[in-house]
This record gives sequence, structure tokens and C-alpha cells, in this order.
Amino acid sequence: MITYINISLISMVVSLIAERNRLDEQQAINIFYKTKLADKLLDKNTSLYLLSPYLIYELWNAEYQTGDFSNTDYYECLV
Repeated sequence: MITYINISLISMVVSLIAERNRLDEQQAINIFYKTKLADKLLDKNTSLYLLSPYLIYELWNAEYQTGDFSNTDYYECLV
């Protein structure tokens, strides 16, 4: 379910991805939406939309680097 909160949050996360990885916005969008984290973020049952964009970026970066966003210290806070 996409809401204003999701759109705004995703926009902030994509901006962080672009900035910190020296990508243009379109590349960052494409990379973000290919992750499992993006699916989880859009699922209202996970409550990931309540997290800060910086924390979501860290989870995204862990998945981007290792293939699994649970491979970060921040994940421990979520379970």
C-alpha cells in the first residue's frame, strides 16, 4: 500500500542512496526497487515506514552489499 508517508520516505531514502553512492536519481530508484527491503517497506504490516530514512538507508546498504538487510547491527533493533 503506497501512501504519502511511503512516497516521502522512499524519496528521502533514494536521495541518500544517490548522494552516498554517487548515482543519479534514476539509478538510485532502480537499484532501490530491486531490493527485498523495498517490498518490505511498502508492506504496511512490517511497520518499516516508521523508521527514519537514515536507518532505512543503512538497512538498504546492508542488503546491497551482502544480499540480506538482516546483516546489519540495526536489524537487531527491529526484531
